[in-house]
Amino acid sequence: MKDLKKTMERISLGFDINTEEILSKTSFLSYHIATYNAVNGELGMADGPVTVDEIFDYINDLKHEGVVTDMPSITKLDVLLTFRLLLKTGLGKQTTNNLAILSN
Repeated sequence: MKDLKKTMERISLGFDINTEEILSKTSFLSYHIATYNAVNGELGMADGPVTVDEIFDYINDLKHEGVVTDMPSITKLDVLLTFRLLLKTGLGKQTTNNLAILSN
């Protein structure tokens, strides 16, 4: 087979557009937070806390370097919401009373 381009098709989940946008941003951020944590783990910082600012800066770096195409518009509030959802689902742990810091 010749080089097949792999693309991800956006499909409607039957939610209103705002809900779909939040779900899209949350899944995007969850993946990139996990990637960020994996890289930190390889660098010997596996147990270090991750902040909203770190993730926001990381996402902006990806955007400006052109690493990720079709990136949704991400705000710090989106990152904070994703942190909160990861905590609620048990996929992260809060190391301080400051919600803006999450540990993997």
